[in-house]
Amino acid sequence: MSSLAGRAALASGVAALLAASAAAIVAATAGDALWITVTVLVAGGRRLPRGLLPPPSAGAFLLLRPVALSVRETAEAARALRGSSLSARAIRTTGPTAELTHEFNVMAAALEESSRAITAEHARLEAALAAAADGIMAVDAETDVQYANPAALAMLGLGEEEVVGRTLIESVRDYELDALLREALAGEGTPPSRVVPFGAERTPLRALAVPVAEGGSWAALLVLVDLSDVQRVDHVRRDFISNVSHELRTPIAAIGALVETLELGDLENDEQAAFLSRIHSQVQRMALLTNELLDLSRIESGAIHLEPERVDLASAVAEAQAGLTPRLEACNVRIDGPSGETPAVEADRTATVRIVTNLLDNALKFSPEGSAITVDVRDEDALVAVEVCDDGPGIAAQDLDRVFERFYKAEHSRADEGAGLGLAIVKHLVQAHGGTVAARNEDGRGAAMTVRLPKRFVGREPRVPS
Repeated sequence: MSSLAGRAALASGVAALLAASAAAIVAATAGDALWITVTVLVAGGRRLPRGLLPPPSAGAFLLLRPVALSVRETAEAARALRGSSLSARAIRTTGPTAELTHEFNVMAAALEESSRAITAEHARLEAALAAAADGIMAVDAETDVQYANPAALAMLGLGEEEVVGRTLIESVRDYELDALLREALAGEGTPPSRVVPFGAERTPLRALAVPVAEGGSWAALLVLVDLSDVQRVDHVRRDFISNVSHELRTPIAAIGALVETLELGDLENDEQAAFLSRIHSQVQRMALLTNELLDLSRIESGAIHLEPERVDLASAVAEAQAGLTPRLEACNVRIDGPSGETPAVEADRTATVRIVTNLLDNALKFSPEGSAITVDVRDEDALVAVEVCDDGPGIAAQDLDRVFERFYKAEHSRADEGAGLGLAIVKHLVQAHGGTVAARNEDGRGAAMTVRLPKRFVGREPRVPS
């Protein structure tokens, strides 16, 4: 595009210089002005009928001959520039047209340099796109594919001739990718991105569509990332955790039984009793961690069985609070539950109670003695928000986006005995119901954890026992 604009500017400049040169020559030879002007026009390529003008004087002829040759050479160089030869230059640089040829040559050199820069930039861009591991496709405003790099062709399993020059829907035959691209071309909001299962193998592709402003024939870019390896590693990790946790349950249970047997026997002194008590405590902790790992693996893999029913959230909060009563009393912490009538949700009751229990348990860990934990239930149209707020130290800004990750513990909670799985279980249970989770710091208080559950069950369908 820049090369064409440069050539157009050059042509306009040449025309202006030709006109200026003709005017200067006319002013210098007023007696033969008509012949001089006509001769310049003829040198530029125009033809006039014979006999239209009287014969020129000898002085006019001698003056016009080098001018006519110089203008003709400049016109030929301009035609060469308009073609494919950017090295063309005007030869004659002396005489009445010296300024014309000099300016023409300056413009031609600038145009050649710009063309070299554009060619080099194009080569660098093409090399970068070709070497990219992610698939990149460029389309025009009508979704016709203008470019596809090797990675994109490999992901789609297609040849370049099957993609370039065709519409996206015709070449890839995927309506989700086509809808994503059209959404980007509409130019509303942030560039859309989603994971699309592609092809008969249902290959997971993360697709991002980005509009290209002033990109000429490139109106939008479609970036594709193959998530197959990521999902494979995630599956291996989940299977490993599940298998190890399952294998740990037997020895942990055996150790616990042996410790209980020893505690029931005759102990020689209080020190032995203290040692057995500490062993029993650590065995219980390991058993809890193992069970949480197994539960999290089942939830992540979709093996958890959800039975949606109408759940009153006030009663779910009360049930969760009852299970934590001994700890609440020991820490002198109270729970201020929701007041008034609360909306109900269609969800699995056991999972809902566990969500609230884990939120309350997390808040209790950071609540100072004598403080209160507030539970608020809000109706948000199609959703119901459950928010648990404590009076603790709050969450550091760098930890806010990570508190729901498995095994993640904020710096001020390192000494806590928990394994960092409680909020991860909350997140995956909520997502299994089609909801969302969020964490923030409450002004003047501690941290606030919010889960939003849809009023109508939109999560995983309950599995029919085989």
